[in-house]
Amino acid sequence: MLIAKVILAAGQSSRFNGCKLTADLGAGQTMIEHGVNILQALDSSPVFVVTGAWHKEVKNILADTKNIKLIENKQWDKGLGDSIATATKAILENQQPDGILFILADQVELTTKHLSELVTNFRRHPSRWCANYGERLGVPAIFPKVDLSRLSDLTTDKGAQHLLRCTDEEVNTINLKCASLDIDTQAQLNDFLNKTR
Repeated sequence: MLIAKVILAAGQSSRFNGCKLTADLGAGQTMIEHGVNILQALDSSPVFVVTGAWHKEVKNILADTKNIKLIENKQWDKGLGDSIATATKAILENQQPDGILFILADQVELTTKHLSELVTNFRRHPSRWCANYGERLGVPAIFPKVDLSRLSDLTTDKGAQHLLRCTDEEVNTINLKCASLDIDTQAQLNDFLNKTR
């Protein structure tokens, strides 16, 4: 069963006042490298990285990283939905996966173990799977083959949340409160780094 792996990293990170994707998370690892590494550790298939506002910076950081494919979304300012659609279309040009796994580049507390739990559940029961933050549902999320045409058509800046919150279709979840932490500001990054030291 083929599950394509996508890291969404196209946003401007305007509240961060700079490129958060290249911020150091410690141990010589940047934020974008953390996301790529935890996806690469799942299996040997390539990691698709959707870039946008900081395409050059991300490309430079990942220049020596093997088994990744950069997808530049030149319309990144249209929002998350457009990046999901761009990634889905690019993947479907080359392969027909059984599902696509999406994570956000700034979900710094995610580990391969968390993602592996999602993937294992998806393989047993191929349908929508996502993280339950406790108050809401969100990424990481795996969408099955039947959803891919809908993902290709996304335009909303809310991403694919409406598919995860759809009450008349099956959505399965795992409890993953740590996925609710994404880094938007320098202060949040400092808090995270202080906590992990």
